[in-house]
Amino acid sequence: MRERKREWERRHPARRYLIPVEVRDQVAALAEALMENVDSLACVLFDYADDCHRRGALKFHPRLNPQGRKHTLTWEAGDGKLIQPLYCRGASRRKTDTHPRSLKGQTAAYRLGDERHARLKLVASGYNLRLADVLAAYYRYSLQAYRDGRLKIRRQPVMMQLQVEGFPE
Repeated sequence: MRERKREWERRHPARRYLIPVEVRDQVAALAEALMENVDSLACVLFDYADDCHRRGALKFHPRLNPQGRKHTLTWEAGDGKLIQPLYCRGASRRKTDTHPRSLKGQTAAYRLGDERHARLKLVASGYNLRLADVLAAYYRYSLQAYRDGRLKIRRQPVMMQLQVEGFPE
Protein backbone atom coordinates (compact mmCIF):
# COMPACT_ATOMS: atom_id res chain seq x y z
CA MET A 1 0.00 0.00 0.00
CA ARG A 2 1.34 3.44 -0.94
CA GLU A 3 2.10 5.78 1.96
CA ARG A 4 0.52 9.24 1.81
CA LYS A 5 2.95 12.11 2.25
CA ARG A 6 0.38 14.77 3.20
CA GLU A 7 2.44 17.56 1.69
CA TRP A 8 -0.63 19.68 0.91
CA GLU A 9 -1.70 19.54 4.56
CA ARG A 10 1.76 20.68 5.65
CA ARG A 11 1.70 23.60 3.24
CA HIS A 12 -1.86 24.58 4.23
CA PRO A 13 -2.11 24.12 8.00
CA ALA A 14 -5.40 24.44 9.84
CA ARG A 15 -5.49 27.05 12.56
CA ARG A 16 -7.58 26.59 15.68
CA TYR A 17 -9.92 29.35 16.84
CA LEU A 18 -11.84 29.36 20.11
CA ILE A 19 -15.18 30.38 18.64
CA PRO A 20 -18.52 29.65 20.31
CA VAL A 21 -19.70 26.09 19.83
CA GLU A 22 -23.04 27.14 18.34
CA VAL A 23 -21.29 29.17 15.62
CA ARG A 24 -18.95 26.27 14.84
CA ASP A 25 -21.92 23.90 14.63
CA GLN A 26 -23.90 26.26 12.37
CA VAL A 27 -20.98 26.52 9.94
CA ALA A 28 -20.59 22.72 9.95
CA ALA A 29 -24.35 22.20 9.48
CA LEU A 30 -24.47 24.57 6.52
CA ALA A 31 -21.46 22.84 4.96
CA GLU A 32 -23.20 19.51 5.35
CA ALA A 33 -26.45 20.86 3.89
CA LEU A 34 -24.55 22.24 0.88
CA MET A 35 -22.50 19.01 0.68
CA GLU A 36 -19.30 21.04 0.77
CA ASN A 37 -16.06 20.96 2.68
CA VAL A 38 -16.18 23.02 5.90
CA ASP A 39 -12.93 24.82 5.05
CA SER A 40 -14.15 26.06 1.67
CA LEU A 41 -17.44 27.25 3.19
CA ALA A 42 -15.53 28.94 6.03
CA CYS A 43 -13.49 30.83 3.44
CA VAL A 44 -16.61 31.96 1.59
CA LEU A 45 -18.27 33.15 4.80
CA PHE A 46 -15.08 34.93 5.84
CA ASP A 47 -14.65 36.65 2.46
CA TYR A 48 -18.27 37.86 2.43
CA ALA A 49 -18.11 39.31 5.95
CA ASP A 50 -14.67 40.81 5.35
CA ASP A 51 -15.92 42.51 2.19
CA CYS A 52 -18.93 43.87 4.09
CA HIS A 53 -16.61 45.12 6.83
CA ARG A 54 -14.38 46.88 4.30
CA ARG A 55 -17.41 48.57 2.70
CA GLY A 56 -18.73 49.62 6.11
CA ALA A 57 -21.85 47.42 6.12
CA LEU A 58 -20.48 45.37 9.03
CA LYS A 59 -19.29 47.49 11.93
CA PHE A 60 -17.82 46.42 15.23
CA HIS A 61 -18.72 48.18 18.46
CA PRO A 62 -16.32 46.75 21.05
CA ARG A 63 -17.24 47.12 24.68
CA LEU A 64 -15.63 46.08 27.90
CA ASN A 65 -16.18 42.52 28.99
CA PRO A 66 -16.89 42.46 32.74
CA GLN A 67 -15.67 38.87 32.97
CA GLY A 68 -12.43 39.87 31.24
CA ARG A 69 -11.35 42.41 33.86
CA LYS A 70 -7.74 42.33 34.88
CA HIS A 71 -6.65 44.56 37.70
CA THR A 72 -4.95 44.61 41.04
CA LEU A 73 -6.00 46.18 44.30
CA THR A 74 -4.02 48.88 46.02
CA TRP A 75 -4.61 51.01 49.06
CA GLU A 76 -3.75 54.47 50.19
CA ALA A 77 -2.38 55.46 53.58
CA GLY A 78 -4.08 58.14 55.64
CA ASP A 79 -1.35 60.63 54.73
CA GLY A 80 -2.21 60.34 51.02
CA LYS A 81 0.87 58.28 50.13
CA LEU A 82 0.13 55.71 47.44
CA ILE A 83 1.42 52.31 48.43
CA GLN A 84 2.67 50.02 45.70
CA PRO A 85 0.55 46.89 45.39
CA LEU A 86 1.96 43.65 46.62
CA TYR A 87 1.38 40.81 44.24
CA CYS A 88 0.42 37.70 46.05
CA ARG A 89 -0.66 34.30 44.90
CA GLY A 90 -4.38 34.14 44.43
CA ALA A 91 -6.52 31.93 46.60
CA SER A 92 -6.37 28.36 45.51
CA ARG A 93 -9.34 27.36 43.47
CA ARG A 94 -10.80 23.96 43.74
CA LYS A 95 -11.56 22.38 40.44
CA THR A 96 -15.21 21.81 39.86
CA ASP A 97 -17.07 20.03 37.12
CA THR A 98 -18.60 23.31 35.95
CA HIS A 99 -15.33 24.50 34.42
CA PRO A 100 -14.08 22.66 31.38
CA ARG A 101 -10.73 21.02 31.93
CA SER A 102 -9.63 21.22 28.33
CA LEU A 103 -10.62 23.07 25.20
CA LYS A 104 -11.29 19.83 23.32
CA GLY A 105 -14.52 20.17 21.41
CA GLN A 106 -14.65 23.94 21.96
CA THR A 107 -12.33 24.99 19.18
CA ALA A 108 -12.74 24.93 15.45
CA ALA A 109 -9.93 24.43 12.97
CA TYR A 110 -10.22 26.08 9.58
CA ARG A 111 -7.81 26.30 6.66
CA LEU A 112 -8.37 29.96 5.88
CA GLY A 113 -4.91 30.48 4.42
CA ASP A 114 -2.21 32.95 5.32
CA GLU A 115 -3.77 35.94 3.58
CA ARG A 116 -7.14 35.62 5.34
CA HIS A 117 -5.45 34.94 8.68
CA ALA A 118 -3.33 38.09 8.25
CA ARG A 119 -6.46 40.09 7.41
CA LEU A 120 -8.19 38.66 10.49
CA LYS A 121 -5.23 39.68 12.66
CA LEU A 122 -5.28 43.17 11.18
CA VAL A 123 -8.99 43.69 11.87
CA ALA A 124 -8.72 42.20 15.38
CA SER A 125 -5.75 44.38 16.31
CA GLY A 126 -7.53 47.46 14.94
CA TYR A 127 -10.38 46.93 17.40
CA ASN A 128 -8.22 45.39 20.14
CA LEU A 129 -10.27 42.19 19.99
CA ARG A 130 -9.38 38.51 20.03
CA LEU A 131 -9.09 36.77 16.67
CA ALA A 132 -11.82 34.32 17.66
CA ASP A 133 -14.24 37.15 18.51
CA VAL A 134 -13.82 38.76 15.09
CA LEU A 135 -14.06 35.40 13.30
CA ALA A 136 -17.20 34.46 15.23
CA ALA A 137 -18.75 37.85 14.40
CA TYR A 138 -17.86 37.37 10.73
CA TYR A 139 -19.47 33.93 10.67
CA ARG A 140 -22.59 35.08 12.52
CA TYR A 141 -23.00 37.96 10.08
CA SER A 142 -22.50 35.76 7.01
CA LEU A 143 -24.78 33.00 8.29
CA GLN A 144 -27.54 35.55 8.99
CA ALA A 145 -27.03 37.03 5.51
CA TYR A 146 -27.37 33.55 4.03
CA ARG A 147 -30.60 32.95 5.97
CA ASP A 148 -31.96 36.35 4.88
CA GLY A 149 -31.10 35.68 1.24
CA ARG A 150 -28.49 38.46 0.99
CA LEU A 151 -25.70 35.90 0.55
CA LYS A 152 -26.08 33.32 -2.18
CA ILE A 153 -23.52 30.55 -2.32
CA ARG A 154 -23.08 29.01 -5.76
CA ARG A 155 -20.87 26.28 -7.07
CA GLN A 156 -18.63 27.36 -9.87
CA PRO A 157 -17.34 24.63 -12.16
CA VAL A 158 -13.60 24.30 -12.46
CA MET A 159 -12.30 23.42 -15.87
CA MET A 160 -9.92 20.50 -15.82
CA GLN A 161 -7.63 19.89 -18.73
CA LEU A 162 -7.43 16.26 -19.82
CA GLN A 163 -4.44 14.66 -21.38
CA VAL A 164 -3.83 11.38 -23.09
CA GLU A 165 -1.47 9.09 -21.19
CA GLY A 166 -0.36 7.06 -24.15
CA PHE A 167 -1.72 4.25 -26.19
CA PRO A 168 -0.36 1.12 -27.77
CA GLU A 169 1.07 1.35 -31.28
